[in-house]
Order: sequence, then structure tokens, then C-alpha cells
Amino acid sequence: MPGMDKRKGGCLGVLLLPLIAVVLTFGLILMVALGTPGNAEANGICATPGLPPVAKPAGSKSVAGFSGDQLKNAGAIMSAAADLGLPVSAQILGVQAAIGESTLRVIDFGDGAGPDSRGLFQQRDNGAWGSYADRMNPRISATNFFKALQKVEGWEDLDPSQAIHRVQRNADPHHYKPFRSPAASIVKALSVEKPGDDLGSEFDGIDPNGECKETSPDAVTIGDLGSGKWVHPLPGSTTTSRFGPRNCPAGAVCNSSTSDHKGVDFAKGGGASILAPTDMKITVAEQGQGWKSAYGTYVIAKQIEKPGLVLEFHHLVHGSLKVKAGDTVAAGTPLGTEGTTGNSTGVHLHFQIATPDAPADAPTLKYVIDPVPILKSKGVL
Repeated sequence: MPGMDKRKGGCLGVLLLPLIAVVLTFGLILMVALGTPGNAEANGICATPGLPPVAKPAGSKSVAGFSGDQLKNAGAIMSAAADLGLPVSAQILGVQAAIGESTLRVIDFGDGAGPDSRGLFQQRDNGAWGSYADRMNPRISATNFFKALQKVEGWEDLDPSQAIHRVQRNADPHHYKPFRSPAASIVKALSVEKPGDDLGSEFDGIDPNGECKETSPDAVTIGDLGSGKWVHPLPGSTTTSRFGPRNCPAGAVCNSSTSDHKGVDFAKGGGASILAPTDMKITVAEQGQGWKSAYGTYVIAKQIEKPGLVLEFHHLVHGSLKVKAGDTVAAGTPLGTEGTTGNSTGVHLHFQIATPDAPADAPTLKYVIDPVPILKSKGVL
């Protein structure tokens, strides 16, 4: 119940779309791009990338013991999250919270600890949650819940019950844990599947106990490897600078490597997650120092499957890295946040691909190839 500690978890981590198994030979590097096209978006239950699906009408179905108005209310919660551009993980959090507070019913009563609590989220009459009509309106009350959730620092990386608790202020921070699995089932059942989506795979990380698999940032392996799919490293972005010769960007410190562009730049506007485009092993994840400072905060990784391309991601926000050297990550795993660190003239991702014989222990320019044909052949550009 918001504003008053009183009630009762889940899983918010890094589980994402599983990916890649490119079976090709070293000599045909550009043929890497000819494998199975992947989904350009990578929504995940425990992570933030991608665009959220919207809710479809519940109809007469029953899901996880919920039906009728309960599922309509769940749809309103999902739509409120989608309106704010929040990912599937947030939709599940919202439904999970409302199950724990009201069993997905708009109730016009509170309890002993909060007699003025009302609605799906049992929001208090303390001025923080709007009027009585707002608290009794599923869409508005859900929107206010998500706005409060967005103010919780690092909510995406918290255990789901803990994230909800930071908003609802329940006496038991684990109160919401049992409602994780039914919430995931409801969101999956009500999600509109967009062309190219595989919503089933987005929910594979929820087990009967409501936990996520391999969500620890210290896990050796993150995500479900081996699907063969690729994702865009910055979904929803535009290409701002292509591979090869170019005019020196205004304000940049230019040399042979910046005027002969060794990668491709994607920009979305800041705050967006940079994703692993394929299954890969992180070899470098650091904030550039000394001669490396031009790269800002960057990640270098080696593609797991043949031909073993070397991939680089530059200019990420300092302190935003979600991986470390030695981690093995599936395609779609968040690496960090789009930024403008190092020799950069604006918020963007510099994405670079090098041949398999390139060293993967430091930024390299000698072995680079144009990433665009590869991404296009994978259906993500």
C-alpha cells in the first residue's frame, strides 16, 4: 500500500531474448550475414530492451485463475506501461503489484494499516496518487504506479518484489513474490504479437517459483544461447554516420581513424540500452583511460560461433556497463547505455566489427569491416 509499510517478490534482471548460432566458414566473412534473420527487437521479461507489446482484449478467457474484469484491469495496466514506453518487464511488475494489492480488482476499501487505500494498487489518500477518481481508475492509477516506479533508481536491476516494494512500501518486501508467475502468464496471454515477434521466447525465463534464470550480473553466462538469431545493437535508432571515408564531424578531434570511419554510428537520443547483437563473450568492458580515452566507456566481445567476429561498442555512459570481461552473453543482452563519452560529438553508439583474426583485448582498427551488410543480412537493419 503506497505511503504506508504494510504488506508483502519476483525477479528483474537480465534474462533476454536467446540468440545465435551462425554456422559459416572463416573465408566467407560477409556470408555471416546470410544466416537466419532475427527479430530486430529484443524484449525480455527480466530486462528493459525493445518496445513493449500492447494489451489485447481479454474476452472470455481465464488466465492463471483470473478472468473477466480482472483481465481487463491487467490490460489497462499493460497499456499504461506501453504508453510510457516501458518494457515488458514493467508490465509484469505492474500486474504483479496489482495482484498482490487487490487481486486485480478495483476495490473501494482499504485495511487496518491503510483504511484510506483504494483501487487496483491500494493507493493512499495522501495527495501523491491523485483524486479518489484517479485511484479508482485502472489506467490512471497504473500510470501513477509506473511514474513512481521510474523514480526508483535502478528499478530494472532490482528483484521485482523489491522494486514493487520501493513504490508500494509494504511491510513485507517479499509480499509480491508469489504473484510473479501468474503476472507473467497474464501479460503473455494478453500481449499483441507484432510481426516478427516471438512472444513465447520472451517468457521462457519464468519458472514456477517466479524466479529468473541467470540474472545475476556476476553470472558467467547471461541469457539463453544458441538460437541463431541476431538483434539490432540499438533498436529503434537511426544511422547517423556510415562506414568509410567521411567529413570530420563538427566539433570532433579528427585523425585518420575518425575521417575514415571504422564503424557505423547509431543514435536514438540517450538513455537507451545497447544490446549484444549476437551470442558473444565479453573480452573488454571498461572506461577508457590514457590513449584509450577517445573510446569512452566501451565493450569488446568475440562472437561465440564461427567465424568468431570481434565486435566493439563505444561511447557508452560511464558507470552504465552491465557486463564484465569474461561474461558470456546471449544476443539481446543489455551491455550498457547509449552515451557520448570519449571523442564524441553527440549521444550515439559507435558499432564496429572486425575479422576473426583481430585481437579482442583492445580496440582495433586494422581488421575492421563494414557492419552494415552483416546486419542487413540478419534482418536487423
